[in-house]
Amino acid sequence: MLVRPRRGVAIGTFFIWLIVAAVSGTIFGGIFESDVRNALKLPPPAAHWATSAPTSQNAPTNEIVSLVRDLQASQQRTAEDVRTVLQLQTSEQTATKTLSDAVAALQTKVDALQRPTVPVAKKPAPLVQRKPPAPNPAAETPAEPDQGETETGAPTRVSPQGR
Repeated sequence: MLVRPRRGVAIGTFFIWLIVAAVSGTIFGGIFESDVRNALKLPPPAAHWATSAPTSQNAPTNEIVSLVRDLQASQQRTAEDVRTVLQLQTSEQTATKTLSDAVAALQTKVDALQRPTVPVAKKPAPLVQRKPPAPNPAAETPAEPDQGETETGAPTRVSPQGR
């Protein structure tokens, strides 16, 4: 049987090369560390590790606690302000309702005073029908009854029957 050659790198060889790269990086960093820090304007390594962990953890915690307390106090003041505003609004609504009722009552009184007093309505007298005036035979001429004027130029009386 043919045995195929194994593809890739042996695991042991890989770790050896990894160790060689780490050691050479450390040596290179040790030699040029100060130049790299100056070029990047980084603080020296002693300054970075000098800060103590407990102090740095307590400071933000205390700051957060004080911020939470301030927030709670602010919320309480806001709640009190809202209650006060609601009480004022309720009292103003009550006063407005009272004034509105008073204005309505005064308006009805003013309307009553402005209306003329209407006396008791009397029954109107019955209409009397007029009798048509008697035709004047002398003023009318039988030859021209449809004309509106007489021979003298004066208008003639028109009887209701002709209407």
